[in-house]
Amino acid sequence: MRALKVLFAIALVAAIVVGVIYYLRRYPRETPPPQYVAEGQLQIYALNIGQGDGFLIISPEGKSVLIDAGPAGAGDDVVAALRKRKIGSLDLAVATHPHADHIGGMRQVIEKVEVKTFLDSGQVFASDEYERLLQTIKNNRIKFTAAKRGMKFDLDSGIKLEAFNPQGDDRWITKVRPNGSVENANSVVLQLSYGDFSMLFTGDAEFETEALMMKSGAPLRAQVLKVGHHGSRHATSGKFLDAVNPEAAIISCGDDNKYGHPAQPTLDRLRRANVKVYRTDLSGEIAIITDGKKFDIRPARQTTLAALWQGRIELIELP
Repeated sequence: MRALKVLFAIALVAAIVVGVIYYLRRYPRETPPPQYVAEGQLQIYALNIGQGDGFLIISPEGKSVLIDAGPAGAGDDVVAALRKRKIGSLDLAVATHPHADHIGGMRQVIEKVEVKTFLDSGQVFASDEYERLLQTIKNNRIKFTAAKRGMKFDLDSGIKLEAFNPQGDDRWITKVRPNGSVENANSVVLQLSYGDFSMLFTGDAEFETEALMMKSGAPLRAQVLKVGHHGSRHATSGKFLDAVNPEAAIISCGDDNKYGHPAQPTLDRLRRANVKVYRTDLSGEIAIITDGKKFDIRPARQTTLAALWQGRIELIELP
């Protein structure tokens, strides 16, 4: 009888442990809001805006930069993220390229928040959304600047943004892969540097842009890489990873995207390069906090390694 009681107790403890593990995996815990513990440091946020890009940079003195603003419908979320951090004006807003999943929320941001300077790829692109954005910039009398390789922006505390792409002076990348995108290839690529820390923002740049930047001799090394084109199989080559040599990589994508982002081949290349990966589709908003020497990455939600390294399947829509 005593032996049965012992076995029952062991079984009960095992059931409780299994239940706790299941709960933690099913309902990942939220980490404390990073803005409350990051004062006096450089803060970078990969915003949780679905299938698109949206990155917020806040300097120790409070200067702010927004790189892209997600798809249409993400404007409210981006504005909420700014207000949450008491940002009433942006020193710089950037549209890496004119596709809707990067500029869709930008008009709403401009209408709700003062923008001092707007940096654009400068590409001619026929879309209603892009034309409305340009008109909104004009209506609000915002300084408009077309990106060019070598262009630099000084924030404060020695923090700099330098453009590596496009090349400028109408030197566009025009040869892309079959079914590729010239707009993606000419994305604004920026390197953020602060002391010993640097992060590379690549927009939707793919292999062609990576090859051009490596050929140009751009100083690509960075501790953190914003993975190009949401983790597309056509971006983040092995040679590019060797050139950047990142310790960590951020993939911005939606959990319901039909494009297969991030693709398994890209995740496999990142894994072979021993890069620690973070994904907004799994972890929500992701914060990178640095004092210019060390950096810390804090996802809003925890996930499993198995999930992180599992690519999504591209959904082919039949006619």
